[in-house]
Amino acid sequence: MKQARRCVRDADLAKAGAALKRAAVRARMLAEQTNTPLVIYEDGHLIRKRVAQAKAR
Repeated sequence: MKQARRCVRDADLAKAGAALKRAAVRARMLAEQTNTPLVIYEDGHLIRKRVAQAKAR
């Protein structure tokens, strides 16, 4: 089943989703490097979560 494509007229708004995903990845990496909690909004509450150390590749 095909999904309908959305036509966004504002170029900045069209790229906002990808930018938010990149920012989330970067925030997680920074929280891991500095050993600080990652603050997220979940189920209507602000939650501080510790980020698990990523395994060496």
